Amino acid sequence: MIKDSGATDPDATEGDTTSEAEIRARRGIDEILARWGIPAITCIAVLAGTILRFWPRSSLWLDEALSVNIAALPLGDLTEALRHDGHPPLYYLLLHVWMKVFGDSDWAVRALSGVISLASLPLAYLAGLRMARRSTAELSNPRRVALIAVAVTATMPFAVRYGAEARMYSLVMLLVLCGYLVVDTLLAVPTTPRLVLPTVCGAFVTALLLWTHYWSMWLLGAVGILALVTLWSRRDGMSDRQVVAGPIAMIISLVVGGLLYLPWVPTMAYQASHTGTPWGESFGPVSVLVLSLVDFAGARFGVAQFFSYILVVFIVCGATVVCRRVTDDPVADGEGAPAEASSPPVESEVTASSGRLAPEVALVVSPGIHPRVRVELGVLLGTLGLGWAAAAASGNTFSSRYASVVFPLFVLVVTAGIAVLRSPRVAAASLVAVCLMGLLGAYGATESDRTQAGAIVDAIAADMSAHPGPAAVVSCPDQLGVSLQREVSKRAELADVTGDVIPYPTAGDPRFVDWVDYGSRNSKVDATEFIEKVRRRVGSSASIYLVASPHYKTFEGQCENLTALFAQGGQAEQLVAQDTSGLDESASLTVIRPG
Repeated sequence: MIKDSGATDPDATEGDTTSEAEIRARRGIDEILARWGIPAITCIAVLAGTILRFWPRSSLWLDEALSVNIAALPLGDLTEALRHDGHPPLYYLLLHVWMKVFGDSDWAVRALSGVISLASLPLAYLAGLRMARRSTAELSNPRRVALIAVAVTATMPFAVRYGAEARMYSLVMLLVLCGYLVVDTLLAVPTTPRLVLPTVCGAFVTALLLWTHYWSMWLLGAVGILALVTLWSRRDGMSDRQVVAGPIAMIISLVVGGLLYLPWVPTMAYQASHTGTPWGESFGPVSVLVLSLVDFAGARFGVAQFFSYILVVFIVCGATVVCRRVTDDPVADGEGAPAEASSPPVESEVTASSGRLAPEVALVVSPGIHPRVRVELGVLLGTLGLGWAAAAASGNTFSSRYASVVFPLFVLVVTAGIAVLRSPRVAAASLVAVCLMGLLGAYGATESDRTQAGAIVDAIAADMSAHPGPAAVVSCPDQLGVSLQREVSKRAELADVTGDVIPYPTAGDPRFVDWVDYGSRNSKVDATEFIEKVRRRVGSSASIYLVASPHYKTFEGQCENLTALFAQGGQAEQLVAQDTSGLDESASLTVIRPG
């Protein structure tokens, strides 16, 4: 065992040939890693994560294209459009302003999420500092912990993907980090007597979260429970106003933030009654947790499944592992508990502030969840539990992107699991492994196509060059028409011939999907009437380019039937097969030429 003095171990056996020079060399490496290892890794991670956030070149898929189309509307039309879509308006307002300044190209509209995602990195640093300072004896240097939090946030596939997608989830993560800092301030002990500013900030963040995504309600519900539990735990000090003022201020913040949300409640109530999530399936509570973890790790990209196992290991470390000092006299550690003689010692740490070796420590598994991440884990699991219960009760589905409301808490727990490793070499190697695996998944998420729309429109253009004449593009279901219309509109020569994409079953505006009473509407569709409407619009001599997928809920069997009906009296030829690799949006392309 390496002693703090730097001398060889007097208890070493004769067979131990480690020289004092070798020991000093190891110490030198530890000193360098302790001072520069984590900062250097973090700088590289931030650089790589920044590049990937602005890297995507694939076409916009349904959710992105729909967001852009809604945000492009005049502000006076935004509320009515969202009544038929099912989301709060804050992100769309920001995107509307952003597009006025930077345009609506694919890269430009995604860049808003990239900028928001990068803005979350300094907040991740502050959150890491707060977590470390609550448990200094366990997590050592707070700056070191904060840098680890930044590196993990910068490279985690979930953060990169939604930092490169024209959706509201990077904004949700940014606001959750803001809220974390407010909650930590209000619930800290002892509470600062100056509570007005954090209370106002808490109300403001609460309102912004509610105006951004509906799953914020379950996060705020979990935070409200936390405030009540904290208030109850301090009941013996109720006579001391300073002790209970923080939890009370937190509850006031939540209530005021909810009042600021009241103007949108009628629209939300209409959406809840008429839109919902008819496109998804129900999930059990364990599935919600597993789906979230796998998506945090990169879903189908890179080494996601293996990476999720590694993240679980660090979560367990962050939640249960305790560092105890190893001394010649096995007395109490920093918290007064006896050191575990049977626990294997880890290598000595070099403190980043002084460059000297810290006392040797051993990693010990505690019997319960350690206080350093008890709040983070409690709110994380409470949010997912409340969200699952609400979805199950209302018949709605769960998508792993909804877990963006707890992703920053997840990152902090993983950060604690890495930071608890005191050896500079082990901690640096662990952080490098997490960042590398994260970047592999992030690269896959940003480099891969999310939709077949671009390839399908390329195939349509090529076929029309070989077979000129009148033509129309039909999408089944209407959800495919949004991204198709965006791709067709980029090619003036193609759009001049085909006109707008005709979505099944409405034959209406292909830029939007009307989710109001979606399932019941689709069950009443007459495919023959739809085909007659299309033929009246484009003529009987036009070729029909039918883009279809059989995998959309509430359309079971309808797109196959539509293809068969169109093909009657014509010549059908499949030009593009449906991609089965797991794209967000995939479809086949069949052309039906007049007989």
